[in-house]
Amino acid sequence: MKFVGHTMGTPELDVCRAIDLYSSIGMDAIEIVAQEGGTFWIDAPDELIEQVMEAARKLPDGVVTLTPYYWHINNSDEQVRRENIEGMKRAIQLAKRMGAKFVRAYGGTDNAGGTMEENWIRAVDALKEIAPAAEACGITVVVENHPGTMTRTGEATARLIAEVGSPNVRALYDPANVLYDTSEPWEHTFDVQKDIIAYVHVKDFFMEGENRKACAVGQGIVPWDKIVKKLEEIGYDGYCSFEYEKRWYPDQLEDAETGVPACVRYIQRVM
Repeated sequence: MKFVGHTMGTPELDVCRAIDLYSSIGMDAIEIVAQEGGTFWIDAPDELIEQVMEAARKLPDGVVTLTPYYWHINNSDEQVRRENIEGMKRAIQLAKRMGAKFVRAYGGTDNAGGTMEENWIRAVDALKEIAPAAEACGITVVVENHPGTMTRTGEATARLIAEVGSPNVRALYDPANVLYDTSEPWEHTFDVQKDIIAYVHVKDFFMEGENRKACAVGQGIVPWDKIVKKLEEIGYDGYCSFEYEKRWYPDQLEDAETGVPACVRYIQRVM
């Protein structure tokens, strides 16, 4: 398996400085948050894109994933839906330019303005439209198990990907999200997705009363020792991206310089 640093963990750094940090830690590649208002975005100027590409040469696999925030690919508002679908297509084009392999996707939202069935159909149709762009660029769109989406569980993710029917639309396995947001057992999440996992997000949390608290991997409730063994059993040799959630929980986590190496060491120990 290869290890990826995520700019989720470095909100105080621009992307080039984040690359320097992850290079010093010994990561193989970087996953970049690409969102308007942040340090990098899909329609960033050429100068910034080139700077990031040059900096990424310090990592063995460079930029591996772009993570845009196009939640609303299944919105009932046609204009909103089109903006999000076209945004995903631009993200795919940028990923190709930067030499990346993956673009993260949401499976549409579960409050998209229609019934759950209507929201589901629009999510499938949107990804069916996005898939040919990914196929043409040699990019894999990875649909994340994520709260607030049509793919909160492994079972829903597997069903969505089956209905889309493209080899370039696969699962982003995020067991922490499923454990926190649903009652689906982690074993079932894994089993129903094991044949379509193309990418893995590694993070951890624990509960303090009713409050979710982010923590270093191995210090929370996500059974990464067992999950890693399951990944090894199916021969997964792809990317494990350490989605260290400093961006969302700045007061709960140490800086990435300290926290991410601790997470990596834990996963290395249980491999």
